[in-house]
Amino acid sequence: MSNIEWLWTSGVSFDSYALSVPEKLSKHGYAVALNRMETGKTQTAGLCVQDILTDKENPNIAIICSEHLARNWYFSMLWDMGLEFKYSGVFEKSLDLFSDAVANFCIISFEALLRDNYENPVLTQAGSSGIAWDLIVVDIPLSGEADITEQLRNAKVRTKKLLINAPADGIESFDSRSDKLSALVKTVLQRNKKEKGADCPIILSEPDGNVAAGRNMAGNYNIKTISYKIDGTVTAKTERIDDKRLGIPLYSYGGNIFEEYNLKERKTYFNDEYGKTQLKTLLAADGKLEAFLKEIVTLLADSENRIVVYCTSANTVKYVSKALWACNGGKKGICVYDRSCSTVTDAEFVNGEFYGTGTEEPNIIVADDKAGSRFLNVEKITHIINYEYPESPAVLEQRLTRTGRNPSETKNPAFYIFCDDDYKFDGRMLRKTVLSNIGRVFSKIPDKNLLFDIDGIEEHLIVLILDLKFIADNAKKDMVEDFRVEYNAPEVNTAKDAAATAGKRLKSIVEMFGLHDVVKQKEIDGERLFTEISEMVGKLRGKRVCLDEKGVLSVAKEGPKPAGHKNAAEMKNSADFTKKLTGKKEDFGLIKAETEKLSYSQKLSVLIGVWKHYRFDLKIPKSYKDFIELYNYAETH
Repeated sequence: MSNIEWLWTSGVSFDSYALSVPEKLSKHGYAVALNRMETGKTQTAGLCVQDILTDKENPNIAIICSEHLARNWYFSMLWDMGLEFKYSGVFEKSLDLFSDAVANFCIISFEALLRDNYENPVLTQAGSSGIAWDLIVVDIPLSGEADITEQLRNAKVRTKKLLINAPADGIESFDSRSDKLSALVKTVLQRNKKEKGADCPIILSEPDGNVAAGRNMAGNYNIKTISYKIDGTVTAKTERIDDKRLGIPLYSYGGNIFEEYNLKERKTYFNDEYGKTQLKTLLAADGKLEAFLKEIVTLLADSENRIVVYCTSANTVKYVSKALWACNGGKKGICVYDRSCSTVTDAEFVNGEFYGTGTEEPNIIVADDKAGSRFLNVEKITHIINYEYPESPAVLEQRLTRTGRNPSETKNPAFYIFCDDDYKFDGRMLRKTVLSNIGRVFSKIPDKNLLFDIDGIEEHLIVLILDLKFIADNAKKDMVEDFRVEYNAPEVNTAKDAAATAGKRLKSIVEMFGLHDVVKQKEIDGERLFTEISEMVGKLRGKRVCLDEKGVLSVAKEGPKPAGHKNAAEMKNSADFTKKLTGKKEDFGLIKAETEKLSYSQKLSVLIGVWKHYRFDLKIPKSYKDFIELYNYAETH
């Protein structure tokens, strides 16, 4: 019997951080996984689930998450681990939920736990029966009102191991959040009464003694800039679109000229669809759209390319989609994620990707950030285009990291950003809104950051610092509206507000880059500022970066790398086994021989892995259901 463990974890990433979490889980009974974005956190949880399945064939495992993430967790655990969850969501009057004969996997909405009328749910029934879960995964923001500790205490929930996902969105708020983490651990973790250390301090470390976010990216970021120019005469005779009552611009993302300015072409912009004539009219006013479509035509020359186009506003999603359809001559090969629809993505894409009934995969997916990691086989994405910037640089990086690249891969997807020549649109957004919020990205958690790999980032930072310094020292009434738009700060209503907000953002940047001596002068020495910023960016580019004890950005120390998961003999067996799978009926005899001695849970996950090989590597358009029917038929005939 050859070793086929490789199939079991085919979708799970083995970076040092991902391996350190189950290590802490095994040693302490619980672990806190910081800053695991989208696919990364489900892969880390998958490794923890794998450990549980190794110890116990039919474990009880529950995932507590937000309702909108339940589908992501379900599909991730199904594709990567082969776990078919029996219970997903709220089951208020379930009977005989648990059985020793099968594994009990449950996904539970934490919003439902907070409802007053939520009686006799899965957790309550388990608690009343004295059942201790083998593993509970908690994936909710442990801040504000999102605290379920009291509900879990009332439900008498107990677990042998507890995994908590806690977003690292700023070290300044972590102290208060750690209290909630400790309370949650003490409430549900089943411990030996003789064991000391009841206080349950939070353990946040990887093998090198540091805390790490460990994004699933390998090598350097592959960032490309698309430059474009907007004809100044286009906007010279019109005004920004404002809220008539408040005088506040309705759009401040900088990436869609028709959302920002009341141009005469807006009537065409709102058409239900565009023909060649309408597209030509729009292109005459929008130099960015012209540059975008030109790049798309070049990329589509290679049929293997898979492109995600990210927008920030729903109107821009529609605009880009209609322009692509007009340029492409139809909707074929273009999938649109529209959150105003009842479906997660467009019906043809869902059927084709999730259920194996479609005719082909899309070449382009147009989406906003609400789409999350809903795209199956995101490892196939070759190009990510940021048509609009998000306000937070953390979300910008999330667009890249949610592609779930395998650390063993050397090639990362190309990551496109836009920047207009005059810095009035995307350039303004990047320089002022995104970079002025740079403090949201860094904490004492070492990690790489794509901001330092953007061409000309030094210049952007210098211009930003000088501008914030000027506004903080000289804010006047006539500067307020421009500041609100350029820095996406609708809360600013007076010159005093503008000065205070500019000062706060400037202070954050000055502290991180250690620029106190440069900026404290009434007149900033531009040459010295350029030198210090350039040296700092050069030192940090491509490195794992964190804040030191003084809050200054520094390069993190490299820790020892974990031992390889498979030795050379196992890898050869894996390769040999893969080559034998041709997609023909004769394969099933081999598959049965390889799976006959595995446990139920292992067998199911192996079959998921084999089906993925058929579906995506061998290009056999069989749904998982069809595959299992063939497997069962061959088993009995």
